[in-house]
Amino acid sequence: MLAVILAAGFGSRLGHITQKIPKALVSVGNKPLLVRNIEVLREEGVTKFVIVTGYKSVKLRKRVTRTFPELNINFVHNYHYRDTNNIYSLYIAAKDIDEKFIIVNSDIIFHRDILRNLLRTESENLTISVDFRDEIGEEEMKVKIDGERVVKISKKIKPEEADGEYIGLAKVSDKAVEDLKRAIEETMRVKGKGVFYEEAFQHMIDSGKIVNYSSTLGLPWTEIDTPDDLKFAREVIYPKIVELESGT
Repeated sequence: MLAVILAAGFGSRLGHITQKIPKALVSVGNKPLLVRNIEVLREEGVTKFVIVTGYKSVKLRKRVTRTFPELNINFVHNYHYRDTNNIYSLYIAAKDIDEKFIIVNSDIIFHRDILRNLLRTESENLTISVDFRDEIGEEEMKVKIDGERVVKISKKIKPEEADGEYIGLAKVSDKAVEDLKRAIEETMRVKGKGVFYEEAFQHMIDSGKIVNYSSTLGLPWTEIDTPDDLKFAREVIYPKIVELESGT
């Protein structure tokens, strides 16, 4: 199994925390986010990695290769990370991929069973991991569901109309690889390179492709964009993950 990890961004909203390191190397539980996520992916059978770098790429590469010298890692650099969004990072990572893969946003921390549940899905379509909860903010990547299908994914969905939040983990089946790559190219052609890659997911839906979902099962996870997010991850989410994974 192959994983594409998107780690090119600034992390500008973290202020001084990311002045010297990329957001993917910010630590939670005395371990960088990227290192922990690679460990979890390995334990679930991922053997190949494509990591998209951008901001502070040299530091990121050095840390990953020093920590995982034995891994098959292909680093792809987004030279335009300052003026593109993650759709372009996904484009340069996926354009030469011809096998199923997992998409992982590098700024998330999650219980390993969320990934396990996603990998266990037998859908031949694109499958995204969704957190179903009552309170969803304006800035979240929200989704609307109809049966087993995702029918809309966008930050512009009104919170009261959303069924859940996409957490930044997706499984691209063998069947869906070419459809996704085509959708990325067509989305960038129409909307440019400054949009989120979830716009390509919506393009697939609008083109008649099926997008399924996998539940987070109420397990702990969070995305880290701001100092408050980081504090929440360190003081609330990480302890919950440790408690659940240790069985205590």
